[in-house]
Amino acid sequence: MLLGERRSEVPIEIIDFKKFLKESANSIGIHVASEPLNMFEVYKNVLKEWNTSRVNLTSIEDDEGIVFKHFIDSLVFSKAFKISDKEFTLLDLGSGAGFPGVPIKIAFRNIQLTLVDSQKKRALFLAVLLPRLGLSNVNVFNSRGEELARDVRFREQFDFVTMREFGKIPLNIEIGLPFVKVGGYLALWKGEKDLAEFDKYKELISELGASVEEFYPYSLNDSVKRYIVKVKKGWVTPKKYPRSFATITRSIKKNAR
Repeated sequence: MLLGERRSEVPIEIIDFKKFLKESANSIGIHVASEPLNMFEVYKNVLKEWNTSRVNLTSIEDDEGIVFKHFIDSLVFSKAFKISDKEFTLLDLGSGAGFPGVPIKIAFRNIQLTLVDSQKKRALFLAVLLPRLGLSNVNVFNSRGEELARDVRFREQFDFVTMREFGKIPLNIEIGLPFVKVGGYLALWKGEKDLAEFDKYKELISELGASVEEFYPYSLNDSVKRYIVKVKKGWVTPKKYPRSFATITRSIKKNAR
């Protein structure tokens, strides 16, 4: 390169977000209609705005990552449970930036959605996001799951309870299952290394009134093996559950020794 010669700039590829989301979802058998595509673009923009200027909601900030690791990863729920356009109640525990509950609501507008997160800033983000998306029939609670599960308005009231990133399996089971109505499901997003753990906690799952029905496998845009664990509620959870968070974590540590 000669002195003074201008370096030619390599053009940066700009993703057509809605087209990319639609095609990426179609590639794994998920159809996203035009109106939801517009809502997902608004969702992405609000998420990136808050993530940059207000609170760290996610480490994934590029459009491709948001499409696959957040939106499609949430929508796989509809394939795992063969969801059609019907009414159901869904509680999303530890919702964070709204995954998987809000994407599911965007795709299935007639569901009743409840979002719960213990962090005030995240709950505030959700309260701001929902009107921007024009979503109704959604409630946001800034609360701890193990405390809310003892409230009769919530206990065993939901067809589905989702927990996408909520720590260890016994914590998921003990806090999540008390919300699920008999005949409903607790849905957990897990990796391959987690699957063997469910056999270890088979007795706890049974004591809480449930059993593992299926490890639903799926893949995104990488080589990671992912699963939605479908835990079916067969009978009422004993009133002593969930225990306090401190008691649950002590029990986990004790069993790990």
